[in-house]
Amino acid sequence: MKRLSLQMEDPVFTPGITKTAKAPITILPAGLSCQAELFLATSPTAAKAATSGLKVFTSTGSVQIVSLPVVMPAGGVTYHVYLDVYAEGYLLLAYVATEDVIIPAGSVGPITWE
Repeated sequence: MKRLSLQMEDPVFTPGITKTAKAPITILPAGLSCQAELFLATSPTAAKAATSGLKVFTSTGSVQIVSLPVVMPAGGVTYHVYLDVYAEGYLLLAYVATEDVIIPAGSVGPITWE
């Protein structure tokens, strides 16, 4: 399945902090058993650096906000954001955000005085 683009800003977070993505998802018809997973990775085939896990919901036939909490992974990396939505166990929607999550990292060496 080809991933569709999903517009979003470039958020910058610190490692280890938990952030919750709110995804407006519409699945038709109402009453279907659904799951959504948001994950961060450096490429579609790379290991998931962080994931919301599969969040279960029942379709309503209209827009519903699905909360997808993610603990931010290690810093010094820019991660792509992926969202997969399943209906009745079948992958129905596969998105990749057009922007990335940036987890900065840095260090300071010994300070010297002259």
